Parts: sequence; C-alpha cells; structure tokens
Amino acid sequence: MARTPVNVITGALGAGKTTHVLRALASAKPANETWAVVVNDFGALGIDGALLDDAVGTRERDADASGRTIVREVSGGCACCATAAPFVVAVTQVLRRYRPARVLVEPSGMGDAGRVIDALRSEHLEASVDVRATICVVDVRVFGEDEGKAAVLRSELFKAQTECADAMCGSFADAASEAEVEAFLAFGRGFWPKKSAVFLARDRANGMDLALLDGRCGWEPSELPTEATTTTTTTSSRPFTLEPRLTANAPPWMVKQESDRYASCGYAFHVDDVFVRPKLKAFFEEFVLRRVDVARFKGVLRLGADWVRPDIVESIHRSEGTKVRTRTITFASVAYRRDSRFELIRERGVDADADAEEAAFWDDIRDRLVECRKIPR
Repeated sequence: MARTPVNVITGALGAGKTTHVLRALASAKPANETWAVVVNDFGALGIDGALLDDAVGTRERDADASGRTIVREVSGGCACCATAAPFVVAVTQVLRRYRPARVLVEPSGMGDAGRVIDALRSEHLEASVDVRATICVVDVRVFGEDEGKAAVLRSELFKAQTECADAMCGSFADAASEAEVEAFLAFGRGFWPKKSAVFLARDRANGMDLALLDGRCGWEPSELPTEATTTTTTTSSRPFTLEPRLTANAPPWMVKQESDRYASCGYAFHVDDVFVRPKLKAFFEEFVLRRVDVARFKGVLRLGADWVRPDIVESIHRSEGTKVRTRTITFASVAYRRDSRFELIRERGVDADADAEEAAFWDDIRDRLVECRKIPR
C-alpha cells in the first residue's frame, strides 16, 4: 500500500498557521481528492479546529468525506510532548477511516515541529505515512522594533521550528514595514542547507502549490532544545476535543491548561447566549489588547443572528516623526453554530501580579465575558 503524503505546517503562536493551511487547501488540493487536517491546540477547547471546520465544512465524524477535507482535533497540549500518544492515535484513525490522499498537520504554536516529524516517522506510523516538506509560517513583524514580538526570535522553540522547516512563509507582510520584510527574507535565505523556498504570503497568489508541498523533508532527528520539552500539568493527554455541557444564561464552562511558560483558559457558553457587539469589542480593545502577557486569544462568539471570530487589525502611522502601531478588533462572520467559545493564552513571568493571582485572573475574564452578554428577556 502506498504511503500517504503528510506535511507539517508549523510556526509560533499567532503566526497565521491556520490561514496558511486554508491557503494550501484552496490552492493545492485537487477537487476529487480527500485531504485531512490534524490540528493541535495548546488549550482544551479546540477553537482552531472549529475555525478550520467552519471553513472547509466537513467534520471528522462525517461518514462520507469523499472529495472533501476532514478536520481532526487533538487538544490539551502540543503534539510534540503531552499529547504525543493521542496525536499518533488521531493520525492512525484518520488514515484507516478515510484513506486521505494527503494529511496536513498543524501543531500548536508551542509545539516543536521536529518532534512532530519524529512522531510521524515512529514505528507506529512510518509504514503508513510519507513525510514531505515542512512549512514554517513566520510573522515578519517579529523582526521589528516591538520588543514583545522580537522576543520570539530569541526563543529556542522558534529556532527549532525554523531550523527543521524546508520552506518558510512570511505572514502579515501587509502590516509590516519594508525593513521588517527585508530582515525576514535575509533570515530565511541565510540558512544552510538552503530552504526550498522563502516567500511572502502576499506575493504568492496561488498559496502553497503541490510542488512546494511535495518537496523533500530534510529533517534529521537531533537533540531538542529544553524549552520545547515542557509538559502540561493541569489536564491529561486526550485524543479528543472536550465537549462541554452548557446551560443558557449560566456561568460559562471553563477549562484550564498550563505549561512551565504558558497558561490558558477556555470559556464555553450555551448556543442561546448572545453577546453585545459594542461591549465585546470594548472587552478586547480596552482589556485584552492592552495586556503585555497575552500571547494569543481566539474565539467564535454569537452576536444575535451573526456568529463571529475576533480578529486583530494592525495599522502603522507616523505621529510627530515616530512610527506608531495601532491595534483594533474586527469581527469576521463564521458559519460555526455549536456554542460560543473563547480562549486566552498568557505568558508567565511577564505580569507578576497575574502570576500570583492566576485563579483570580481567569475568574475576572469570566466575569467580564458574562457582562458582555445580552440580558435575557
């Protein structure tokens, strides 16, 4: 039996991996082929999987996925460490049930792609999969003057993700300066052995084509950095996304996840809970965006008849000769309708007060979200 081609799409938190998985599906997938996406979230609510599912329209549980794209979620950690066994199980089950023509793996932003590749080449999967080119998505703005973003460059995990990649894609170039773009291109072209491609998402209208995905995987197992070996401590390894039990107009279902460096909490609300747009926008812009310890947030939320995901829009302007970045929130419509869910990932060691009162911090977010709900009649 022929082995199934597998590509790993890696990158740091918030780099835009899910967007580029969708670009690969839109630009490279033949219409008559079944492809699968195995997506891994650090948190336990599986929001990345929900957003992918919303875009491609076929769940792992669907019986007939012929010619479609199926989505399988592995939540509650990162595939390179805490959820290694569930990750292998998920890939094995997808291969056996659907016999896809290709599998795209999107690890958590805190996952080491090298370890994911090692898992794919383990004795449990090596006879079934053919690991091909790994694509690393890099937010080009990390090469700028913003200290918070630039800290990514000093991360051992970022080093591991970029070193094992066969090609590099620069995201958010439209919101970056030319100096940041040039710095990214110089960084990507400075590797040896050379990457098969170093490109900007904005310059490749056709996204990721089959020639790029079918490139050779040049990763060879090596000693892995300490930072990439952190393990989760509050939730166990699970092969499936948690399905919360929810009640309308009640406190949200909460689930926490943590590692040595990061902590997250997910909040799930009943399908009948409705949020007020101005209040929700104020919550994001006046609280979430102003916190220095927020590594990433994501969600799907109901606003009356419309269901949306919150997106950050960044713009650059000059004020008295100084370059100023402005971040605002927009809401993009989605088709997801199962429940409202929000998740925030924060970096420990950045805000000492939040570290000391972490339980109170998560409860404060819960209360703020509840205040954003529409009062039932």
